[in-house]
Amino acid sequence: MMKEQLEGIVKKSINLDLIDFNELIQFMLKNIGNPDGYLRDNLIYRGFCELILNEQFTEEQLITILKTCLDDAHLYLNITDNDPSDDLFTRSFSALVITLILEKDRENRSLPEELIVEAIHRSIQYLLLEKDYRGFDNTKGWAHAVAHGSDLLAEAIRHPLMMDSQLVYRALQSLKSCLHTEYALIDEEDERMLPVIDALLEKGLTDEQLLTWLKELHYIEVEDWHKKYRSEWNVKQFEKALLRHLLRSTKCTQTAKWIVLKDQL
Repeated sequence: MMKEQLEGIVKKSINLDLIDFNELIQFMLKNIGNPDGYLRDNLIYRGFCELILNEQFTEEQLITILKTCLDDAHLYLNITDNDPSDDLFTRSFSALVITLILEKDRENRSLPEELIVEAIHRSIQYLLLEKDYRGFDNTKGWAHAVAHGSDLLAEAIRHPLMMDSQLVYRALQSLKSCLHTEYALIDEEDERMLPVIDALLEKGLTDEQLLTWLKELHYIEVEDWHKKYRSEWNVKQFEKALLRHLLRSTKCTQTAKWIVLKDQL
């Protein structure tokens, strides 16, 4: 029944007046990280996209969804565990739903400010804590924690209530922690990180500050050669993506020139 309703929502072939949204929300939140990629990605996430962006939920319902996705049983579910598990899907897709709500609230400013500030803080902290960097799983589909976490990070920074300058530094540290890992980021995570840089520049990050941070990325203080090799590879891929992006947008010319000159040495 719920799957059929979600398929109707995604395909825009169902009368929304016939849906009990409170019941549907409970089903969607319960299955937000379901290992079934079709249910999780194609129905639940896309269903949230349709309903949130088209303002089909009440303010009370949005608050319920946001509070749930932010809690320790969703965005932070077993996030300190060292062993990879399906909990990653719950964390990663909760991040995407929070992103949708923050994006919409950036436009409407309808949700309680205290809740949004909490969402911003927990969103920026998420990528600092996440250590499962899997992108695509051949049997369960997209996990994409770094990409989804970067989407969330960018939207948290863009929100007008993100006014704490210390959070800018923490946001950069979040990106650094994702790059300095023995897991090779091969699913275009570097491209998904670029909106975070754009959002930080919009909030006042300077060319000089960006260049200083980029130079620091090259200091990888690990003894394990394998982790250092992978970390260096991640940084190089990100640097290449950042250079292309800066040259297209003509932003941060000092940083762009440094990357070009460094590669010529």
